[in-house]
Amino acid sequence: MLGSPAPQATSPGQPADHSRPDAARGERFLRKPQVLSRTGISRSHLYWLMARGRFPASIPLSPRVTVWLESDVDAWIATHIPDTHLRVQP
Repeated sequence: MLGSPAPQATSPGQPADHSRPDAARGERFLRKPQVLSRTGISRSHLYWLMARGRFPASIPLSPRVTVWLESDVDAWIATHIPDTHLRVQP
């Protein structure tokens, strides 16, 4: 069938598909302090993980501004919650 290829799911630690204009609709950017606060990791560990492909890649918006997609960071956090961790149901 002609047309757009079927969207592929992204795995945690991989950036979302930015080639589609509608891919980021409703998406939020997180700056580095927000990422560090949400994850609880240090700046150096963040870059260590990124260099090894174990954390979502950052997106440069300008020479001095770098962001991460909120959904990528949330997906990474979700993969690091142990299955044995009991969550309180609302």
